[in-house]
Order: sequence, then structure tokens, then C-alpha cells
Amino acid sequence: MPMKLLVALCCARLPIQLSEPLDIEKCEVLLAAELIEADMPPVFHQRGRNVHAGQATVMRVTAKGQSAAKQRG
Repeated sequence: MPMKLLVALCCARLPIQLSEPLDIEKCEVLLAAELIEADMPPVFHQRGRNVHAGQATVMRVTAKGQSAAKQRG
């Protein structure tokens, strides 16, 4: 769930690189919701699914993200 990752990111020393495909997908959701600022790896299509070519780098959790994490935590 993306919110669990958001709570973990609030406690992490940033910037942090994430390489697990599920974590990168969660970062996409958090980035779209403007809860984090991150550099995302390029995406390409392979056998009918999206594959990330590299790591995501989370630069910071936004004020909106910190507020959401406090409500969740």
C-alpha cells in the first residue's frame, strides 16, 4: 500500500533510492498525488506490462505528504 511507504519515507534519511518494482509503482502513486518529490526511472513496455528501467530517487516528502502520513500513522 502506498501509504505505508509514505510513512516509512517520512522517517527515512532522504534522498533515498528505491529499486523494488512494487516500491517504484507506489512512488508513482505518491508522486501523482503530490505527496512526494521524486525522480522516476523511464518506463518501457515488455510483454504487455510496464517495466521500470532503473531506480526511483525520492528527494523529499511534501508538506501534504507529511500531513497524510500523520493521519495514517
